[in-house]
Amino acid sequence: MVDLAREAEHRTKSILATVLATVRLSRAGTSDDLKQLIEGRIAALAKVHGLFVESRWAGAELHSLATQELSPYCGETEGRVRIDGPPVMLEPSTAQTVAISLHELATNAAKYGSLSAAGGHVEITWSRTTDGGLSLRWIESGGPPVTPPTHRGFGRSIMENIIVGQLGGEVRLDWHAQGLTCEIALPLA
Repeated sequence: MVDLAREAEHRTKSILATVLATVRLSRAGTSDDLKQLIEGRIAALAKVHGLFVESRWAGAELHSLATQELSPYCGETEGRVRIDGPPVMLEPSTAQTVAISLHELATNAAKYGSLSAAGGHVEITWSRTTDGGLSLRWIESGGPPVTPPTHRGFGRSIMENIIVGQLGGEVRLDWHAQGLTCEIALPLA
């Protein structure tokens, strides 16, 4: 029973640390915009934790995580979001990072990228690498012409700081005229 209590305490501290970091790193022009940003990010964390409960805290299956995060955009037009890859179970800290990253990519695509245009599309694909890692690709098309941002926002900071700094992965963002391509490489246990 003591081990269960310690595990619950550890998980609670981890969740609250993630929420606190999310609040501290969030920036917006108005208090209403800030509130909306924080609510969206905390909702993304809450949704992934729902997947953890389903798996008895083993983690989250990547297809379920991606589908859940992109669900607001899937019903608008058939084929607007394509999600494809082999079954991959992500352990909780990796799943949280991927959930926040997909949330940020989707939010930016809805504001400025392919999901802001009626004919825009997002394709999320992944594969296992020869060393057992994960290669995830986010590809936008059919939206307005895009240019690299002039400042480093929360989404980019989170992806670079957590994926690179904490998980030992890599992030590549390429802004092409036809849309953003994001490639994430993660080591998996």
